[in-house]
Amino acid sequence: MKKLKAFIIKCMGPLYKILFKTRIENRRLAKEKKELESQINELTYQVNYLKHHFDIGQMKPASGYLREFQLAEVEYARYILDLLKPYDIQMYLEGGALLGAKRHKGFIPWDDDIDIAMSRADFNKLLHVLQTDPNFVWIDTTQKSGYYAEYYDKNIRANANKNVVLMTPTCVHIFNGTCLRDAKNLEFFPNDFLKEDVTEEQYLAFRDKVIAFIRVPHAWKELFDFYEENWKASGIYSMEPTSRIVPGLGNWDLTEYGYHGFRHHDDVYPTTTIVFEGKELPCPNKAEVILDREYSKSWRDYPKDIGFPQTLLDRNNYFKLIGEPLIDYKEF
Repeated sequence: MKKLKAFIIKCMGPLYKILFKTRIENRRLAKEKKELESQINELTYQVNYLKHHFDIGQMKPASGYLREFQLAEVEYARYILDLLKPYDIQMYLEGGALLGAKRHKGFIPWDDDIDIAMSRADFNKLLHVLQTDPNFVWIDTTQKSGYYAEYYDKNIRANANKNVVLMTPTCVHIFNGTCLRDAKNLEFFPNDFLKEDVTEEQYLAFRDKVIAFIRVPHAWKELFDFYEENWKASGIYSMEPTSRIVPGLGNWDLTEYGYHGFRHHDDVYPTTTIVFEGKELPCPNKAEVILDREYSKSWRDYPKDIGFPQTLLDRNNYFKLIGEPLIDYKEF
């Protein structure tokens, strides 16, 4: 009897799989879903535990390729700042670089660039230096065409291991490398002083105008011309110091981030220094006040944005497009 039952199962098994293929597949998917839900629940518990018990400031730095790149980046930053020192340009860490300096004493573990800001007067001085000092190669980006990553790559390759300056509608880059893959990158941003009699409503109305213009595709030259014309025509900005500072025209923060109120002059000046990966870098006077305003006090807590740096994602999209191997920052 057992042999007969075994024989029937052996014969009917393949037929059962054919007749009940959908049912079998659904069972398999249901089992996988249950296992996946269990893993998600476990990960959620672990993340929630870390949020309450882990000091993000004590997070280990990056390792492997990313760490090597970060350390090369900070050495390059110190080198460029030393080149600019004779020109008496007051600048200070901005954005993620400032957050990393205060929270991690260096890079946010998954970040890979350094942001530096300054007043409009100092930004104009910087542009002049970058166009006239022989240590830099100024590229006329008013004639820029094509995909921006391709444009960066082309100019870096054409000026291998030189300090290549590329002014974009959102910042000024200084690259140094043999191609976009290995190029170190500093980003410089202008901030503007707001006239004392300008109301918040007037400023926000002008900001909305700028954002509306930026959202429509334009050639870079059109954007540069728009900035120059409207900086003067708006009547809201001052070249001389005032009590209020805002992200300047041509600053990524102006159009890509939300409005967080005005910075006070004394929050930024006089600038000071801060230890960043063991190096002294320029820093605003009241870094924590600036970070509290821009990120809220939650910047001290477990962050929501743990992961790959945006610059890596942008570069890898370009490498994928041209058929080159992607950069792998994985540490596990």
